Amino acid sequence: MALIERDRELARMDDLLALAAAGHGRTVLVEGPAGIGKTALLAAARERAALLGIFALTAVGGELELDLPFAVVRQLFEPSLRDAADDVLTGAAGLAAPVFGLDGRQADAGDPAALAGVVHGLYWVCSNLAERTPLLLAVDDVHWADEASLRFLSHLGRRIADLPVLLVLAGRPQPAGGGLDRALTGTTPELVGLRPLTDQAVGQVVRDSMAEDADDAFCRACARASGGNPFLLAEALTSLRADHVRPVAAEADRVVSLRPETISRAVLTRLARLGPDAIRLARALAVLGPAADLRRAALLAGIPDVTDVAETLAREDIVTSTRPIRFTHPLVRTAVYADGSDMLRAASHKRAALLLYDDGVPAEQLVPHLLAAEPESDSSVVGWLRTAAADAFARGAPEVAATCLQRALAEPPRAADRVDLLASLGRAMGMAHRPAEAADALREAYELAEDPRLRADLAMELGALMLQTGRGAETLASYDLVRRAIDDSDEEFLQQPHGALAMGYFSHRLPPSAWVERLDRLVPGLSHDTEADRMILATVSFWAAVTGDRSAEETGRLAAAAARGPLPNRDRWILVNFANAGLAVAGRLPESLDLLDRGIDDARSRGDATEFRYLCVLRSHTALYAGELLDAEADGRSALSLQEVDQSQESPLAVAVLVNALVERGELTEAQAILAEHDLEKPRPVSMLIEHFLLMARGRLRLAQNRPGDALDDLVECGRALAGQGYTNPGFAHWRAEAVMAHLALGHKEEATALATEEVELARRFGAPRGLGIALRSAAFANGGDLDLFEEAVSVLADSGARLDHARALVDYGAALRRAGHRTRAQQPLRAGLDLAARCGASPLVAQANAELIAVGARPRRDALTGVEALTASELRVARLAADGATNREIAQTLFVSRRTVEVHLTNTYRKLEIDSRAGLWAKLTRM
Repeated sequence: MALIERDRELARMDDLLALAAAGHGRTVLVEGPAGIGKTALLAAARERAALLGIFALTAVGGELELDLPFAVVRQLFEPSLRDAADDVLTGAAGLAAPVFGLDGRQADAGDPAALAGVVHGLYWVCSNLAERTPLLLAVDDVHWADEASLRFLSHLGRRIADLPVLLVLAGRPQPAGGGLDRALTGTTPELVGLRPLTDQAVGQVVRDSMAEDADDAFCRACARASGGNPFLLAEALTSLRADHVRPVAAEADRVVSLRPETISRAVLTRLARLGPDAIRLARALAVLGPAADLRRAALLAGIPDVTDVAETLAREDIVTSTRPIRFTHPLVRTAVYADGSDMLRAASHKRAALLLYDDGVPAEQLVPHLLAAEPESDSSVVGWLRTAAADAFARGAPEVAATCLQRALAEPPRAADRVDLLASLGRAMGMAHRPAEAADALREAYELAEDPRLRADLAMELGALMLQTGRGAETLASYDLVRRAIDDSDEEFLQQPHGALAMGYFSHRLPPSAWVERLDRLVPGLSHDTEADRMILATVSFWAAVTGDRSAEETGRLAAAAARGPLPNRDRWILVNFANAGLAVAGRLPESLDLLDRGIDDARSRGDATEFRYLCVLRSHTALYAGELLDAEADGRSALSLQEVDQSQESPLAVAVLVNALVERGELTEAQAILAEHDLEKPRPVSMLIEHFLLMARGRLRLAQNRPGDALDDLVECGRALAGQGYTNPGFAHWRAEAVMAHLALGHKEEATALATEEVELARRFGAPRGLGIALRSAAFANGGDLDLFEEAVSVLADSGARLDHARALVDYGAALRRAGHRTRAQQPLRAGLDLAARCGASPLVAQANAELIAVGARPRRDALTGVEALTASELRVARLAADGATNREIAQTLFVSRRTVEVHLTNTYRKLEIDSRAGLWAKLTRM
């Protein structure tokens, strides 16, 4: 049936294709019930795309492919990779090679980060193909798309705006919370809802199909019976013609009886007329699904000569006459498949699996049939499902792996295999973000396992899972199971879990008590060469950094030893986190930033956007320590832009570092908007200790907004949470210094003095220059602008590497000198502070210094409208990479952004630097 009454939809498709051709990507959801014409609209879109030079890639979801990992993705991209894989799978796109089984490369089945890398790699496969020519990605029956493909489509949809790609998804309306609904969360697809045909259009179809003089009453009856659904209308007309019904008013009652629910009976009635061989062949085709061809269908149906039977089915519009043979519509297959008993269907699926196994197809293609077959304690079935689960892991589809393993356990397996299957199921469930089921599987495996080392390994996995899902108490309980499983004499093994165990303690406000003391005692005997030793050093250095229990010098030495050497295989992000804290708080900022750079480079090389985002947060925080505000802002924006829609519990940390950077840059309106966007404006219970970052950032914003009362509330709550854990070192979190300023603004002189005194005492004891300098500055304010304290703060911070804090102390010292009448002496610290503040990008501090210089009769500094200082944080980061010789594609892959974003930043950079191309970047940037 030709497209009727779809002019508006086709015109919109033309507009969207033109936008894609111009480089402006969109996502479109074509939605409507079965038979409404979604497939026909997609076919028309492909024809129109060809006229515009847009290359169309297509895929169709299928009921029997729901458990095939990346089935839809492979349909989309495999045809384009057959002859061009080496060109397309370059750079980050190579991370997607396991999806296509190319070059024998496999993802790490036990590494969730590798699975995230696969999705990131697929984005770059799409981007690399779109670089050659604009793309139309058309996915029909997307409601039957597999979970792994939906994950990619969601990832692509949130990043498509800068690609020359039109993504069109066609599917039936789905309930809220379903797979398609989750895939579209975080995206803004344009909805194209297909309406039923009007009575006038139905009349046109009836007259074209049956007779030009068909009666109006008969046509109206057809419209009511079909509901204006094109497929149901076509099926109704086929049945009416087969029954020799004439299109006259007197036959209208015959039409009304053909309601949608009777269409499947009509299909089966037509099929029954064709004889038993036709029924068996149709059922075989329905069971085989996408794997169907005539040879396999003939073997499954037990029909030696199948050609004539297939032609008969095609003449009756039950199957297509083209190859590969398929049903004319999914509703026809559904009707045929549902015919017969459940037991017969299950048996047919088991025979289909055996048939496909004999044909040598991959184990994953047996899965839909094995899932539909009855359990029979068949060890072959267990083996096939285990192989399919391993393949699903490798392709980045833990959901499918979990399904295979659950079915293998139901078969059931031999007792000797059950522990391994349960352990694998626990890992799969964990990667699929189903922590409760993962924990159940791992606990059962632990209880059944007899080998002590295996039991300990399972308990460690359970502890890591509990940690990742924010269950602090259960994390600790899991590591208690490790100690029960292993004899205390096996000291080497018992040291292994301490990194994740430390995160359990430190992140979830649980007192480490004797456990940290035990680690302290281990330090003198460590070799510093093994991963376990370095993790202990990192953990102890972190504890020293947050409590101040060791000196800054010793804390830095422990952290430096932990950071030395390659990143560990297990818990690498924890080591980087802990060692970075030790280095940064101790004042070893270059080493801290170098460690974070290594961690970020490692995450980038693996395509692990989750770890990349987390380490960007840490680097943003450390860059603030160093006074690198543009870098801090750029990392904060990167972290927040990569925030996935299902990771809202991590957003306070990413929001906090960006708000801090924006406050220092003077962008208070944007900082406030970001808090509002992430629903973080109001006080909330502190569930995880790292939320002190948010409290500090929000308190500092409130101070900048002249809201000292609100600021004090956040800062006091921050201090309460930290003190409850023993985190008293001001070098780690200088909440007291900020609270001093809030108290002074409110007229609380005594409270400000007490806090400032405590801060200085703690900072002196630890001995880190930055923490002490910040404490001395606040004490100077609390003591009425004490010049000696200001001068000491300036001196302490001079060689600390904390440029922004040094600049702030200089400007405040100069202002205090002016207020004390020392106008000439004030100029030198004010000019030095102004210069430092400008190099940091601290606009409010620059303005303050300029105002003070004017007050002492000196000349202020002008703001830069051009040149390096006019660049935004993101522009400067892109410019630096380009100056180092990176291509636009390499820059985009490095920063996890689109190529278009890189192009825009470079265009703005050239304008501000007054150059024509990247050839002039190096000279301009080296003058900074």
